[in-house]
Amino acid sequence: MKSESDKDFHKRLQVVILETNKDPFVWAKEAGIPNATFNRIWNDAQIPKYDNLIKIAKFSGVSLDWLLLGKANKPADYSEASKESEFITIPRVDIQLAAGGGVLNGDHVEKLDEIPFTRQFLGRKLGRTKTDGLVILTADGDSMDPLISDGDLVMVDRKRNTLSDGVYAFVYGGMARVKKLRATLSGDIEVISQNPEYKDELLKRSELDDFHIIGKVVWCGHRFS
Repeated sequence: MKSESDKDFHKRLQVVILETNKDPFVWAKEAGIPNATFNRIWNDAQIPKYDNLIKIAKFSGVSLDWLLLGKANKPADYSEASKESEFITIPRVDIQLAAGGGVLNGDHVEKLDEIPFTRQFLGRKLGRTKTDGLVILTADGDSMDPLISDGDLVMVDRKRNTLSDGVYAFVYGGMARVKKLRATLSGDIEVISQNPEYKDELLKRSELDDFHIIGKVVWCGHRFS
């Protein structure tokens, strides 16, 4: 079990690295820390030995007091502006994903707003700190209840558009939908609802010309009535 000091050190290390917008292991290599050593520091939340503490402090421009204890001398640019840089936004667009009978969508997609997330949240939940390929859509209908409810915000990774078992946003017959998809050995696609009141569907291989995967669902924000 990690001590509070281990956890606090790891949080401050995250602040330092995530502000650079670099992959943590790329950052560590540039700082002169061996990959195996940094793996223990980053993934196991271990406080490094003195020589590596010095490397981290010098490379990131922070004091050992701040790095280890959180006292004095935060990073020189650690201001309100840099705190804001810990947040990144993902666009929410006007496509409604039908978790039911289907919603017809036009060709034009309008950005409604930007939804903020911390880099730490994305790193912990999705294993990434950049938003390229991510978009937020809105679910419409109850066929995916309780996994995805009517009105939920759904984060879709458009880069993950190769079919494997999972929940996907897709377009079929001119309608954007969100369902669990499963490929069959014959090349058909099973379209599976979470709500038992809805029947599953089978899209035949010969009918897939109008089928297009938007991306894989990687996160969902639930509404409460």
